[in-house]
Amino acid sequence: MLCPNPEQCGSCGWSHIPYDKQLQQKMSDINGSFAIKKLTLTVDEILPSPKTSHYRNRMDFVIDFQGNVGMREKGKWWRVIDDHTCFLSDEKIEELFSAVRAWAKAAGISYYDRKANTGLLRYAVIRATTLGESMITVVTSAPNEELLEAALKDLADITKATTVVWAINHTITDVSYGDEMRVVSGEGVIHEEVNGVKYRISPNAFFQTNSYAAPHLLDTVREFAGDLTNKTLLDLYCGTGFFAVAMAPSAKRTVGVEMVPDAIVDAQKNAAINNVNAEFHDAKTEAFDWKAIGADVVILDPPRGGMVDKALADVIAAKPERIVYVSCNYKNFAREMVQLQHHYTVVAIRAVDMFPHTPHVELVTALVRKQP
Repeated sequence: MLCPNPEQCGSCGWSHIPYDKQLQQKMSDINGSFAIKKLTLTVDEILPSPKTSHYRNRMDFVIDFQGNVGMREKGKWWRVIDDHTCFLSDEKIEELFSAVRAWAKAAGISYYDRKANTGLLRYAVIRATTLGESMITVVTSAPNEELLEAALKDLADITKATTVVWAINHTITDVSYGDEMRVVSGEGVIHEEVNGVKYRISPNAFFQTNSYAAPHLLDTVREFAGDLTNKTLLDLYCGTGFFAVAMAPSAKRTVGVEMVPDAIVDAQKNAAINNVNAEFHDAKTEAFDWKAIGADVVILDPPRGGMVDKALADVIAAKPERIVYVSCNYKNFAREMVQLQHHYTVVAIRAVDMFPHTPHVELVTALVRKQP
């Protein structure tokens, strides 16, 4: 069996289904969402992930008030399955998890109680790249400085991770990142390469979680964007510049917009690393006046919740020549397509399976503006 606790954990909810059946079901579910919204759209192509296990490059492990370290139990946010990693995670992450768990139990640091808001250790976020680099981010409450600094240096020595970062969360919000970051060892960042494009990844920045299927996603967006010669490319929700940096050499001008400041710093550095010209703005899509840019091609890659109403209205009002919509939630895409269909024609659509053994999938759609 791929997972020792499939009924308890739920992270790989589809692992009991043969992979070819998973792909068929994902296309069926997408088309079912289109039918519900009475859209005359059909997706009949899905690109499988080159790896269906050990493909995730990031895992967020919970540390509970009893010192259990692992994944949350399905439907029970307060309960952690101790010593439970995930067969979806990179093998390097599994290796580091064992060392981090042993460290957490032996370090003599208090564990965070999410009900009482007491204690220190909250999360261990572990990332790994195809280049062999690794990052451990330990998330704690506001600290006893000397004790934690010494313990985290021990963790860096034990694991030999490329970099170890201490993230301090000064709030009671139960999230796996901090508002204050301190580098314990290494540079505080790791690096990845996709289709020859180099990327810098910092602790709080999002990066595509499946590095093996990411080339398929990038190639699809490139293809659907069409010829960018003498055109302005706008990448909304650009993150660390995954699409913008890769496609900038083909465009006359490239602009990215992202609300996460750390991601914008990474995007700017990624442009420099790859020696490309691209400008990035730290702002919410719906709050930034990007319409004056006069973009010919707009990439939309919103979070799972989709675009807010104003952002969608702005896109429709701006009337770019072409939109490439990258959606990790096809139900929200179908909802937004109800409005977009009055102004745009779908000329290409393809699913990319970035998340084997789960119901999630990326859907990429190329839309061309209708002539008045």
